[in-house]
Amino acid sequence: MKHVAILLAGGSGSRMGSSVDDKVLVQIHERPVFAYVLQAFLDSATQDALVIVARDNQQRKKLAAIVKKEIPDFPVFFTLGGNERQDSVQAGLDILPSDTEWVMIHDCARPAVTPMAIQALSKTMKALNCAVSLAHRVTDTIRSFEESPLNAPIIGQLLDRRKLWSMETPQAFPRNLIDEAHANLKQPVTDDLAAVEAMGKPVALVESTKPNPKITRSADLFLLESLLAPSIMKDESSAITRVGLGYDIHQLRKGLRLVLGGVQIPSEVGLVGHSDADVLSHAIADAILGACGLPDIGHYFPNTDPAIAGISSLEIIKRAHLEAKNVGLVLVNVDATLIAEQPKISPYIAEMKAALGNVLKLDPSDIGIKATTQEKIGALGAGDGIAAHAVATLSGIRKS
Repeated sequence: MKHVAILLAGGSGSRMGSSVDDKVLVQIHERPVFAYVLQAFLDSATQDALVIVARDNQQRKKLAAIVKKEIPDFPVFFTLGGNERQDSVQAGLDILPSDTEWVMIHDCARPAVTPMAIQALSKTMKALNCAVSLAHRVTDTIRSFEESPLNAPIIGQLLDRRKLWSMETPQAFPRNLIDEAHANLKQPVTDDLAAVEAMGKPVALVESTKPNPKITRSADLFLLESLLAPSIMKDESSAITRVGLGYDIHQLRKGLRLVLGGVQIPSEVGLVGHSDADVLSHAIADAILGACGLPDIGHYFPNTDPAIAGISSLEIIKRAHLEAKNVGLVLVNVDATLIAEQPKISPYIAEMKAALGNVLKLDPSDIGIKATTQEKIGALGAGDGIAAHAVATLSGIRKS
């Protein structure tokens, strides 16, 4: 059980008012809030097991009944939380299976989280091997006040919203990192990213593209009724899969650099092109764009533009990846084949996969790179150039 999610279900809900006994058990469209969380994690297919942290034994029994109904055959472990958030997280960490390598932590008061968001978070965590949070950009004007401005006027400080992000959950971590962060925690924190940052460790974000509000007040339930409407959920569950094909070929010439998959390879010959002529990256970029039904890389990076002469083809891939995100599709995997008589490619494949994975937000295991020759046939067989074929698989709900 290498991938395990800790679901925090024991929040007090004190701000909900007397009309709501337990915000994760409240019914929305005849289903408890907790059931939507379970379904999202199950549909994401990212976890091997779940750890559910309950408030007390009474709530634990109710949650267990929902689990039995919603996901009866999935491995689920239960434990009780503590007075503070970090106490509840620690309780979940304490019962993780010993072989757990990756941990995701989610507040069950956010039932609108989508399977695609969970998938993106998991891929980013593994690709960067760091703490990652789902988050959205702050768009409101924000001021900071040293004292309350409600009873008397006071001068506030206007914060630069371009630098501000609002944290959500899930948050994801390498197991050893989150264990160390909580072991060294000296003061209360409101999220687990703060525990990692307290050690001076960097963190990363995945931008939330769909509303993922937290149930805090009774009025929030009206918003969730809209977000969790059966028609909306049906659209989410009917995510499409798209496949794109890419191909590129460049001539070889003495005295030029040879770059493949973002990696410079020692060689007496290099590829001719307006950019760094990285045929592998070009083929992958075109495969991604093709799966989205978008124009090829020449549309975005014309070879008549002197401003991009010699550009790294990893920048071209970044643009293709961004265009896919803009149309609502998430890259799932890439498979590519290089055709080259010279030089020998295989010693550099692992380095290429790491470089490409960093740009594409994919685990290297989700990137296939093979190398073959043309068996001395034709121009490629004569060593006059290198070609690449690539296939990219994307999924999501395509925006019009």
